[in-house]
Amino acid sequence: MPLLGLFIAVTCLLTFFRKRSIRSQESATDRFWKKESIANNTRLKDLSGLPYITIPFDKFPIGMYENDLLKKYEKTLQALSGQKIVNLGTQTNTDLKIAYGTASLPALTDYEQNFTTLCQALTAYAGQLIELGHTNEARTILEYGISIGSDLSQNYLLLAEIYQSSGDTEQIRKLLSSAEQLDSLMKRSIVEKLTAMLPEESSVKI
Repeated sequence: MPLLGLFIAVTCLLTFFRKRSIRSQESATDRFWKKESIANNTRLKDLSGLPYITIPFDKFPIGMYENDLLKKYEKTLQALSGQKIVNLGTQTNTDLKIAYGTASLPALTDYEQNFTTLCQALTAYAGQLIELGHTNEARTILEYGISIGSDLSQNYLLLAEIYQSSGDTEQIRKLLSSAEQLDSLMKRSIVEKLTAMLPEESSVKI
């Protein structure tokens, strides 16, 4: 009898948690579709006020060095300069439709893709400059990447290595602080790697 009672109790408990999980899933699904319905009925809104990104070519060593890879990355950056670039962060398509209207979604998707391409090009460009020994120019480009919200781990780590090589611990701390503000799947990995680059007494807990 004690075993039967225990079995019944466990079964009831499992049934309770299963039903609660189902209710939670149904509630989340219901919220999603309500939000999506609102999004799909949002009218087109003006996009002129978006925080468009401008590439500061006057600060970059465009055309200064004869190298095929550098020329390739410079060409990519110059092509992007004629496009609209916006960092839309981690906003979902539903969020974007609610904020700017359903009809704006294709354009916003293009703007965000341009941002991703820009961040990738900046990191690759800086990496090649480092390979060629042009560290100061690479630093300028990588710092610009951080300033516009790049969440590429390589952008952070290459810049941190430049700071580390010059013994600039304070700049690594600032870089770590910036990484801690990221809303990205890469955040934890970046923070861990930057923390490991600091002297032990400067390390922070995640």
